[in-house]
Amino acid sequence: MNSSPARAGSRASRPLHRAASVLSAVALAALLLLVPRPARATGDPDLAFWTFETAHFRVHHPQGLEPLAARIASLAETIYGRVEDALGYAPKGRTEILITDDSEIANGSAGTIPYNSIHLLASGPDDLSTLGDYDDWYLDLLTHEFTHIAHIDNTSGIPAILNAIVGKTFSPNQVQPRWIIEGLAVVSESHHSSGGRMRSSMFDMYLRADVLEDNIARLDQISSSAYRWPQGNLWYLYGSRFLGWIIDVYGPNTMRAVSADYGASLLPWGINRAIRRVTGRTYVELYEGWKDHLRRLYREQMAAVEARGLREGARLTYHGRNVLYPRFVPPAARRTAADEIVYFRDDGGERPGIYRVPLAAPAPGGERREALVARTNAPSRPAFTPAGDLVFTALLPWRNHYYRNDLILLPRGKAAPDGDEPWRRRLTHGLRSAAPDVSPTGDLVAFSLNSKGTRYLEIARLSRDGALSERRDLVPSARFEQAYSPSFSPDGKRLAYSVWTAGGYRDIRVVDVATGGFRQVTRDRATDMNPVWSPDGETLYFTSDRTGIHNVYAYDVSSGALRQVTNVRLGALHPAISPDGKTLVYVGYTSRGHDLFAMPLDPARFLPAPPPPGDRPDPAAEPSAARLERVPYNPLPTLAPRAITLDYAPGSYGSNALTVSVTGTDIVGRHTIFGELTVQPDAPAPNVLLGYNYGRLPVDLGVRVYHNISPRGGYRLNGRNVVYDERTIGISSGISYPIRGEFSRHTLSASFGSAAFKGQLPVGDKLDPYAPRTILPPRGTLNLAHLGYAFSNAEGSLDAAGAPRGVSLSAGLDYAGPETGSSYTTYAFSTGLTAYVAMPWSGDHTLAFRVAGAVSGGNFPRGASYGVGGYDLENLTLVDTLLTGVTNSSFTLRGYAPGAMFGRSYFSQTFEYRVPLLKPDRGLVTLPIYLRRVDASLFLDHGGAFNRFEMDDLALFTRKSLLYSPQLHASVGGELWLSLNIGYVLSSQLRFGYAYGLSDLAIPGGQLYFVATNSF
Repeated sequence: MNSSPARAGSRASRPLHRAASVLSAVALAALLLLVPRPARATGDPDLAFWTFETAHFRVHHPQGLEPLAARIASLAETIYGRVEDALGYAPKGRTEILITDDSEIANGSAGTIPYNSIHLLASGPDDLSTLGDYDDWYLDLLTHEFTHIAHIDNTSGIPAILNAIVGKTFSPNQVQPRWIIEGLAVVSESHHSSGGRMRSSMFDMYLRADVLEDNIARLDQISSSAYRWPQGNLWYLYGSRFLGWIIDVYGPNTMRAVSADYGASLLPWGINRAIRRVTGRTYVELYEGWKDHLRRLYREQMAAVEARGLREGARLTYHGRNVLYPRFVPPAARRTAADEIVYFRDDGGERPGIYRVPLAAPAPGGERREALVARTNAPSRPAFTPAGDLVFTALLPWRNHYYRNDLILLPRGKAAPDGDEPWRRRLTHGLRSAAPDVSPTGDLVAFSLNSKGTRYLEIARLSRDGALSERRDLVPSARFEQAYSPSFSPDGKRLAYSVWTAGGYRDIRVVDVATGGFRQVTRDRATDMNPVWSPDGETLYFTSDRTGIHNVYAYDVSSGALRQVTNVRLGALHPAISPDGKTLVYVGYTSRGHDLFAMPLDPARFLPAPPPPGDRPDPAAEPSAARLERVPYNPLPTLAPRAITLDYAPGSYGSNALTVSVTGTDIVGRHTIFGELTVQPDAPAPNVLLGYNYGRLPVDLGVRVYHNISPRGGYRLNGRNVVYDERTIGISSGISYPIRGEFSRHTLSASFGSAAFKGQLPVGDKLDPYAPRTILPPRGTLNLAHLGYAFSNAEGSLDAAGAPRGVSLSAGLDYAGPETGSSYTTYAFSTGLTAYVAMPWSGDHTLAFRVAGAVSGGNFPRGASYGVGGYDLENLTLVDTLLTGVTNSSFTLRGYAPGAMFGRSYFSQTFEYRVPLLKPDRGLVTLPIYLRRVDASLFLDHGGAFNRFEMDDLALFTRKSLLYSPQLHASVGGELWLSLNIGYVLSSQLRFGYAYGLSDLAIPGGQLYFVATNSF
């Protein structure tokens, strides 16, 4: 539709401007896209925000998080001086900190453009998080994120001068591999506390496995976005250990000097030059030395482990990635008489959820047959009622603004592999409950509850019809304590659980269910977790890293004696004891991730338990009370635009157009303002666009006003076509409303736009009275209403070429006419359906199908029209895509010229058979280009565009077609897809293909192409 303004010089509607240098353009794109945006809206319009102001920070928080916000404000002032001293840089101006409690995960983010901002999530680390080693979670989190600010904001030289001219836009320290950015922050979080990931046994397990199994990540892998495990954690794991080693060798000020040097660089990616100026060696050379250091380190550690005698289980599963929380299936829920295990699995290929696997070894040459029992996106610890019902955790929508952990009951004998089965019963609603366990009598359920940064140990009555009542704290939690993984004793009178308490203690407790009184099983700086009982209730098994390696230990409840059950080289977590007490199943680890292992429980082979670690530094002292001032939240200080963006490109009047853009978003995300001014030398007036989005309604609301002037045709005077200037003044407003599901999402949208357009018609003084009748161009008002709907339940995969399962649907209706007050009538209806089907054979093959179409009409001369054809290889080359980010459409009729068919309606369908070929995961050391994967597809395209479809011309089995129409055309072909990472974080898909059209309109001999686009 032509009712909305087309920006002068828009690259989507004019020949592309080719920059003088591809390298500089790609560098600028990488610079802008690498910069994290300020925190977005929490999504809950009912939240009222407040602000604590300190000397260097403004801490914004919703009502109810005042104690946490006050602590963050005090910690921030303490951390400020420490990080400034370490990095030699004090960030300019106040840093904005936003705290929200709208997520179940522990995380944070930081950015310096357009202003220094930090977003902190209130939740503490979960049971098996790699973040779980800390003495004060918010000290670690805030130190990490503020280190990003002090590191990335360190800008000088020409970039600083440019920032002074156009506003804060350039940040060289952001444009480097993530392992440098995240690694330095992990080093900082560990240096300023007695915990942190540099001391984490979990992180050490990851690295130890890579070294012992000769799978050390290459420098090119950690410099990009690798598929290999542990994926994004590579940046934190390898970056921190590598930079920590460099600092140990070359001194504490090494990275301080490197950051200052790199922050003055105008062109990015010279990371080896910066480190060589400080150390005399490049990262490439230093990495080889660090790998030698690791091999020596872990060789010595393994010698000590093996000297005590290995106690390792046999491997049961071979999935890798995330395999967690095994539990033996009770006899009431088994499918056979033999032992079975359920566990949570998220291996990146199959659907995440709780799987069932037999313990018995398969027949020779066979595999254990596994079945998905319950689909869930939450890493869930399964539990059973005495009747055999399964209770687990699911991440469910609540109030349509949040996703929260809730408890689900699945009746005995039922499975829920799709997640929408009607027999799934929701036990809690928005309670943020997880890690359930059911008492042996079946009338009580214990679980952890996450709220405002604290996890509580809860207990409630469970009725026979699956209703919870009489919920209460079983053990009161001090603020910010974390209670994990409750486990009922076989007699139901006691409950063991793991708890984090102030000072960095992660210990095991046993609590009396009737009174709530508890006793400490452990109290030390080892990480003790995942307690489970022996069938007779005399022994408590749990995992501990007291040797520096996670192992399973056995605690005699009567005597208090502690013995070591496993002695593994990598790690043993999440023990599960068979009903007869003779078998231990645990989560082990390899360099591919977690898997299940099993071993006999033989007390004669238990080892003496070593003492807990005593070499931890003391936790940091409590921060001094900072002077705090609490005021209602004011969006204006962060809403104001901080920088201008300039775009100089071909315009619509034959000369280049200069576009000046500004935008501003407040830190909470409630308000966004933006504006554009486009000036062209030959245009009679500039184009202006102003917009505002408001985020504190149940719907997302946006308003735009614009003035646009463009050269037009369609005016005929004196028998000649005369180009004239058309001025359009308009306003449009739109709303959208998402409807969130557990595994799907609906979106409803509506908008209304009003545009008044009128031509400035040149007449002159030499009219020819004998010339043909003058044809005047259209003028008047177009008031266009739009309704839209979208749905998707498409699933992701790390292994398949695109989505392997699910459907996506969209539909839109546009109408303008007398009913809307328009001078003209126009309408358009469009719809599209995409479906993905995983093939039943091995290899992660997928069949993808898309059908789309639209019809339009009315008397508006510039109503909707559609072009169908192949890739535009002339006006949108591969270089153009790299320069602009504009890609060729993935919905084309390949093998035909672009726009070969044109009309007011169209129809297209595509079938693709997709096959993953390779995951090279390979680049050139630290250079900013990386080949992630190679996929292939065979395709059939079919479609066309027309003003009126002639049904009388349809014929079956004509001209070698199943369904023939002269208005529909087809092509076949094949493609190789190259998935690249450019500039360290920019993802792009390049396609090398050949298409052969099957009609007379096709390109003779077919079309060979190499384009950048995205798969549907």
